[in-house]
Amino acid sequence: MLYDLHSKGDKVHALLVDYGQKHVQELTFAKAHCKRLGVLFTVACLPPLGMDEQSWIVPNRNAILISLAVSTAVRAGAETVTIGCNADDAAGFPDCRPEFIAAMNATVKAAGINVEVCAPYLHRKKWEIAGLARELGVLLHEIWTCYRGGAKPCGECPACRKLECALL
Repeated sequence: MLYDLHSKGDKVHALLVDYGQKHVQELTFAKAHCKRLGVLFTVACLPPLGMDEQSWIVPNRNAILISLAVSTAVRAGAETVTIGCNADDAAGFPDCRPEFIAAMNATVKAAGINVEVCAPYLHRKKWEIAGLARELGVLLHEIWTCYRGGAKPCGECPACRKLECALL
């Protein structure tokens, strides 16, 4: 999504969030991509958010992240916050569904804040997004989706399996 927004000429300020996730490589790769594109980024540190090892779900994570992003957007004078939810995540992650994004927009508006929460990939499958990433020159060996920490992706967690399917 970073490469997509950047390629369209959108002014992007990335918010990278350290919430105690085991997969800290996610932040390392995100910083590298921001630097490569010359995109301004801010790193926010939160107390550890709980992750259920069985389901890989951090309860209400996107509500927390969107709220933090909206606050950051207000300070920066931005009009939108963009999140990478996609159709494949909707089944397993309640906070990646169209109803959730609509509710977050309603919440932001009810608070009197003029920022729109956008989810441009909400109805796209991961394989479609992977194809777009290839078109935009994203080096897929320089991304991290694995939920587990470690030197290399585990190949077993739901995120690794979804990425493998998307790349086929």
